[in-house]
Amino acid sequence: MTCICFPACRNLRLKYLNLYLIHWPVSLKTGSYDFPVNKEHLLPIDFKGVWEAMEECQKLGHTKSIGVCNFSCKKIETLLATANSKSLLQSIKILIIVLVW
Repeated sequence: MTCICFPACRNLRLKYLNLYLIHWPVSLKTGSYDFPVNKEHLLPIDFKGVWEAMEECQKLGHTKSIGVCNFSCKKIETLLATANSKSLLQSIKILIIVLVW
């Protein structure tokens, strides 16, 4: 199996990536869309296959850590049910807006 992050390492002239993650757990049909995305434009994603390939990258030393971003608890539970590696990083962005009058 070829490591899926190897081309990125080569293009960036790096020996490895510190973090390789699935940034957005959504796949869309080709085209441009407004947000929120219409459910008709969503495509299925093989998270199990993608995660296995990411685990292989980590095993080969091409990335130090693997993780996800913007995943719901349900999606994380589904991923962990089949994952060999339980070392998972979950990135969450929280915006706090403070208005000063």
